[in-house]
Amino acid sequence: MGGPSMKRLVRIIGVFSVLAVISCVTINIYFPAEDVRDAADQIVDEVWGDRPGPAGEELPPAAEGVGPGSSLRLLLQPGAAHAAQDIEVSTPEIRAIKSSIKERSNALFAFLGSGHVGIGSDGLLKIRSTEGLGLKGRGEASRLVSAENADRLRLYDEIARANGFPEQVAEVQAVFAESWREKAASGWYLEGPDGAWSRRQ
Repeated sequence: MGGPSMKRLVRIIGVFSVLAVISCVTINIYFPAEDVRDAADQIVDEVWGDRPGPAGEELPPAAEGVGPGSSLRLLLQPGAAHAAQDIEVSTPEIRAIKSSIKERSNALFAFLGSGHVGIGSDGLLKIRSTEGLGLKGRGEASRLVSAENADRLRLYDEIARANGFPEQVAEVQAVFAESWREKAASGWYLEGPDGAWSRRQ
């Protein structure tokens, strides 16, 4: 009892225990950025599907059947070697937030198109200018921006929570920021890293 064999067994068990802990930590901190980006693109197209395009044209909605976890999209991505993860974006809470954003979109498009509201570098909306707006218009723009930003932040929190990475809300927001900005219509204003605004061509 307590000889070399027993000590060796204890050491082996200890090593495997440490490896198990490290493995769990690795799984917990993994962030499926590509899959979240797929989900972000799908959601932005869903809530902004009828956004105005160049010369007043409407941009087409996203193609059906190519969304988060889609094997077709995964195959079309060059060098995509990560394991696909279906991102949950259909919980009751997430559906309610998406509906709220979509219902508000047409009212926001007017302010985005006029340049009074722009998309910040963090993907949230900002009041760029109130020039030419009356008291009622300024109040409406402020109300819409506040409500939209609150919904977006709630959306990121719910997606992170529903998919098992609640500590990585900031990463979710960063991914969505790219989607909001890249899918902005021509003529909308985007904020650069230095705080300067430029009009999307």
